Amino acid sequence: MPKQLVMKAMKSPGWLVAVCFALWFAAHSFFAFLFVSFTVAVWIKRSIKAALKEEKAEDSKAHAPAVVAPATADANVTPIKRQYAKSAVVVPLKTGTDD
Repeated sequence: MPKQLVMKAMKSPGWLVAVCFALWFAAHSFFAFLFVSFTVAVWIKRSIKAALKEEKAEDSKAHAPAVVAPATADANVTPIKRQYAKSAVVVPLKTGTDD
């Protein structure tokens, strides 16, 4: 929801103001809180259902028979070397004492 909120807010700041007002009103009214809670629960349920549907579609594509590439293409591929980030240098703190 935050990603959708940001995208819609960039298109129309009035939409962001409306959502903020609805949340403020829900914080002050029990019935508005119930309505907003129900709306959010339905939205979450739909988004989970859509994500599962997309995942199922991707799995069905992944299990499809793949086209086998010729052996000469594999010979030209070089292995990827691991590159590690340099660690930070630890410098002792200067406290002003001669310890």
